[in-house]
Amino acid sequence: MPVITLRLSESLLSIFRDAGAKKEETCRITVEKGTTVRTVLAAQAINPLLVPMAGFSKPDTREQQRIDLDTPLTCDGTLTLYGPLAGG
Repeated sequence: MPVITLRLSESLLSIFRDAGAKKEETCRITVEKGTTVRTVLAAQAINPLLVPMAGFSKPDTREQQRIDLDTPLTCDGTLTLYGPLAGG
């Protein structure tokens, strides 16, 4: 079963702080092999509309790949959730 380090971006943490919800910047979770990112969001009570982008990196590399919310998680790694960004 993959062990995932779940990391929330500052923009996502800001949304939770403004809403009065307590979320840690990082936590470790264990998921069934093949669990999708969307399922992880549901288990963590995070609305997928708040996560327009996610990235995944394996433990043996610092290179992060952008992944879709319907991507199955099959190995250990770091899943970074990015909240919406505004700007010009």
